[in-house]
Amino acid sequence: MPIRYRLILWYSGLLAVIIVLFGTILYSVTRFVLVNSVDTSLTQTVQQVIASSRPFLLPEFGNPSLRLNLPELDFFRASGVVVQVWEIENGSARLAGMSNNLQEWREPLDRDKLTIDAAHFHSLDEAPTDLFSVVRLNGEEWRVLTRPLTVLDGQHIVIQTAAPFVTVNQASRALLVIMVISMAVALVGSIGLGMGLSQRALSPIDKITQAAAGIVAKDDLKTRMEWTGPDDELGRLTSVFNHMMERLEHLFSVQQRFVADVSHELRTPLTAIRGHLDLIRRYGMDDVSMDAVTSETERMSRMVNDLLLLAKADYGGLKLELVPIDLDTVVSEVYRETRVLAKDHDLKITIQDFEPVRIKGDSDRLKQLFLNLVSNAIKFTPDGGTITINLRRTAAQAHVEVIDTGIGISDDDQKRIFDRFYQAEPSRVRIGEGSGLGLSIAKWITEAHGGTITVSSEVGIGTTFVVSIPHLEAPISAATIPAVTRTRVHILRNPLMPPK
Repeated sequence: MPIRYRLILWYSGLLAVIIVLFGTILYSVTRFVLVNSVDTSLTQTVQQVIASSRPFLLPEFGNPSLRLNLPELDFFRASGVVVQVWEIENGSARLAGMSNNLQEWREPLDRDKLTIDAAHFHSLDEAPTDLFSVVRLNGEEWRVLTRPLTVLDGQHIVIQTAAPFVTVNQASRALLVIMVISMAVALVGSIGLGMGLSQRALSPIDKITQAAAGIVAKDDLKTRMEWTGPDDELGRLTSVFNHMMERLEHLFSVQQRFVADVSHELRTPLTAIRGHLDLIRRYGMDDVSMDAVTSETERMSRMVNDLLLLAKADYGGLKLELVPIDLDTVVSEVYRETRVLAKDHDLKITIQDFEPVRIKGDSDRLKQLFLNLVSNAIKFTPDGGTITINLRRTAAQAHVEVIDTGIGISDDDQKRIFDRFYQAEPSRVRIGEGSGLGLSIAKWITEAHGGTITVSSEVGIGTTFVVSIPHLEAPISAATIPAVTRTRVHILRNPLMPPK
């Protein structure tokens, strides 16, 4: 069932429940008020009869007989109220008086209520016992009030007064009819209004569905939704959809470029290997061909390992062991390996600033990160240049800088330098070989440590990479400055470091 129909059913069902509940309360309250007004009128009539009657005993042979001096009861004719007064003697009832508008009706208004237990009779000074009932007289319903009283030496009388109930019933039926008609109109109107509102409210979702279906059918990731309404839930949904499409288009283009770059990078070593294998097959084995095949195979192996590392990082399959480590120890090890990597180049490797600092990280991955940066610096720095490694500490961050005096990177290339397989144009003449994955791996390792990596460069002057990672040290103050010289500072005096 479409969602709009479910919404309409829920909305109409809830409205029906509310209307029925409200109508039931309204009907009950209205009928209670009408019945209470009739009961009040009957009660006032009984009180008037009691106030106007004077009971007395009629002397007779044996036991005296109770007689009532009743007033003229015809004044009840205008109100439609009828009155009967019954004398209860020896378990039998005798009509002692009635209003003139009864027209010789001598039957009890409510015969069942005349048979009253003695406990219900009270004197005029006590709280009365009023018995209400509804009876049918001559085919019509009447509301009857029966009040038993005790007068003159334990003599009992019963006053019954009644009023027609037809007005109350007619008003109740009219109200019920009005409520049923109103409920039906409200439900029909709510269904029609709900259809219109749901159609209008859910039309953007239909458009999004059609757009998604069009994307699947036509492979068109450039589809965007237009929204001219308010910034409500649907507006935000449209915005999220457009943002998602932009993201998908970007990821799809990245994937296409990634596949193309992988194919290109793998084609080069495979072509070289195949060429040398042809030479071996034609002229036999030689050391040059074997060295070339081994070099290209190792290059492909490194590329595949780098791709595997990045793939694991993308889907969360690669977890780092972040433990407290001394970052200065990692940097010193990178410095020593850098001197080994640059042994075939006429480069000056130096450390200018070196502040011991402790961080929470993975020493192996951090070492891989810094070696990637240093390797790039060696590749793109001509002989006679300088590579500087600095370790600084601020209030909350540890900063590792790798500075070279190489060929530099243009402003446009700096925006994409961390993309996978991206290689700036000057890199076509770099010393050595690479796959364009090193900086992507460096960026991922930095972000996995909660840090950032930035690059600043000028073409022909040099490049500076800065890795910033939160440290675990207490804030530096004047009182703690002498304590910075920990036992690790002996690294600064390592014989591998150049003299100052």
